[in-house]
Amino acid sequence: MAQIVLVTGKPRIGKTAFVVDMIMHDEAYKDRKLFSNINGLKLPHHQPPEGHSWEDMYEWLKWEENIGSLVVFDEVQDLYPKRYGNGKMPPNVSFLNVHGHYGIDMIFITQSPKIIDLNLKEVVNKHIHITANQMGGLTRLEWNEAVTNTTSEAKRAVSSVHKINEEVFDYYKSAEVHSHNKKVRSRWWYILVFGPFVVLFMLSIVGYMGWKTYQGFKSKGDDQASQQQAQTVSEPANLTNPVAGITQATQAATSPGQGENANLTPEMFVPTLAERPESKPLYNGVRQVRQFERVAACIDGGKSGCACYTDQATKVREVPEALCRQYALEGLPFNPYKETSQNSAGQQQKTVAEGGSRASVWTLDSDAKQNLAYAHDAPVSAQ
Repeated sequence: MAQIVLVTGKPRIGKTAFVVDMIMHDEAYKDRKLFSNINGLKLPHHQPPEGHSWEDMYEWLKWEENIGSLVVFDEVQDLYPKRYGNGKMPPNVSFLNVHGHYGIDMIFITQSPKIIDLNLKEVVNKHIHITANQMGGLTRLEWNEAVTNTTSEAKRAVSSVHKINEEVFDYYKSAEVHSHNKKVRSRWWYILVFGPFVVLFMLSIVGYMGWKTYQGFKSKGDDQASQQQAQTVSEPANLTNPVAGITQATQAATSPGQGENANLTPEMFVPTLAERPESKPLYNGVRQVRQFERVAACIDGGKSGCACYTDQATKVREVPEALCRQYALEGLPFNPYKETSQNSAGQQQKTVAEGGSRASVWTLDSDAKQNLAYAHDAPVSAQ
């Protein structure tokens, strides 16, 4: 059955390549006498007979030798432009109504159905539209009639993925060979292609963070259990005798069947702070804090400037110089950690009681006193 096929699409979308592929491989068009104006077509084909043109093909297509031919015309809007008004139909247009009587198949190529003759659209048997899709590829839409608005009519078209057969570029001359791969891909193409990798990466990060969190809680629980076990092994009496506490802790660690750590391990002798030997894990059960750093005095002057010191005469480096000078000038702030005077008096009485057997010499004048260590015959006196 002779029919008219209309192929539409934007420039450089691959319309001509699709038609050449149809001519070469579609059984309905093989071994047919071909008339075509495709630029540089290398397939066997003919031009209008001498003395004739495409505008009067309604005459020479009726010749006996041309019956059953195939006509392929590129840029058909030049041959059948859009007409305005209700004037007489040109002979070339009216021939489209009877082309089937002569077994003539026609394939017309144009950019849009809106720019061709209305009567041509009325006799189209198949409309094929090639368009770019949001995935960065091509889609082929097909209707059994010509449609004017391919976008709004796409929902009722037969849709399929379109791929250009690059072999056909060797059989005609077209700029499509230089531009058919230069398509702008939409964000959906990148989302579908790279999205799974991004999701997998994010899941890996979440899984790793979850595993690290679990390991942190587990390690914290193990440390607390170890500290509780060490405190159970150490008796309160060891707090006043660190050496005895270390001995008992070592014996408990080396005694089989007592606690989870039945034997000493090298890690127990490695300090957690390299410069602090008391930070060895071996001492965890006996190491207790007895005092804390507090500012006991601040001295302003000398080569070192202003400095603050603790009860143990160690320098407090955290106090800035401005605050140090303020303390030296105005005095230290109230100390809520210092014991009351009653406790201090009791401590002094205890000290006197413990040292009552020692002789002491008190004097109020400025005369030098004889050293009692060398006065064997002198009497001992308190002034």
